[in-house]
Amino acid sequence: MTDVVVIGGGPAGSSAAIRLARTGRKVRLYEKSHFPRPKLCGGFLSTEGLEDLENLDILSSLRNSGAIPLYRSVLAPQRGGAIESALPGEALSVSRDVLDHLLLEKARTSGVDVHEGEDGFNHSEEGAFTVMASGRMSPSPDERRRNHFFPWYASPSTHYFGIQAFFQGVTGVTDQVELDLVEDGYVGLAPLSRGVNVCALTTQRALQRWGPDLDQVLAHFTDENPTLRRHLATASRTGDWLAVGPVRLGIRRLARDRTFYIGDAACVVDPFAGEGMSIGLYSSKLLTRALDQTSMPPAEAYARLWRNAFLPALRWNAALRFFYAVPFLREPTLAAMEWFPRALTWATDLTRYRRLESL
Repeated sequence: MTDVVVIGGGPAGSSAAIRLARTGRKVRLYEKSHFPRPKLCGGFLSTEGLEDLENLDILSSLRNSGAIPLYRSVLAPQRGGAIESALPGEALSVSRDVLDHLLLEKARTSGVDVHEGEDGFNHSEEGAFTVMASGRMSPSPDERRRNHFFPWYASPSTHYFGIQAFFQGVTGVTDQVELDLVEDGYVGLAPLSRGVNVCALTTQRALQRWGPDLDQVLAHFTDENPTLRRHLATASRTGDWLAVGPVRLGIRRLARDRTFYIGDAACVVDPFAGEGMSIGLYSSKLLTRALDQTSMPPAEAYARLWRNAFLPALRWNAALRFFYAVPFLREPTLAAMEWFPRALTWATDLTRYRRLESL
């Protein structure tokens, strides 16, 4: 008898499988792809995420596999210039094909029964508990209402698209994670051993207007932002574009009976905050804690832990997204940050999730 079936082998799914296997449970993990495989991602792993990777015993291997330490965050407005802030601690720029492969192999050596190339949705009833860690989950308005989330921050109406590729010859990107703002989103840049990861979040409107050639979409973004234009003036793309969408940001669902949702299956976090992977890793720890306690039903315990850890950051994230979406609010805010860069540090701190002391 399998105790837990995990569907999805990304950071949330593999870390949940590892942690649950360490408690003595029999865990089976299904991943529809074969690893390593390309995965669209900005690649930013926050300080909090490093703590979880240390606990999962893969941080050293990740560092040795080409991850780059990051110490600064940079925000570049459309009108030019840059607002810079020190990160609260060392972060890493990582490649998802490397990170995901390391985690899945750690799950395998931890005793998890790993099945690659199989769709876990065909096996969801095989275990006493099911952990959904697949980004293919669609949001359920009915479940969102039952979880008592407010629509203004739980699920914004805009559908976004992500595009990503690696570039050589990028100038001025060293130890920072940088977001260069454009009219319909932003372009993120982070260094890696293979080049610079260029990953943009934008709207369907922008892709329809400036695409479908993604090189032309990026060229238009460089026209809109002079800082981005300087970075990419002599750059060349070294691999294919990856694209995903439409993506609806916000909360999807947390728990239902004996099924638990973690990572993107629970909530698609705005990449602007840079906490997506770290939240996925930490949510697996919350799940393990919920299944180990006996004071309340596991689904209720997990939902309570998840909300305590993540809801304050999600509210602030939504508030900042609102300020950016309204031009007459965005421009004065960015101008104030240029005069007082510490405000960027404060904004970053507000969007960081809480690690619960009881864990």
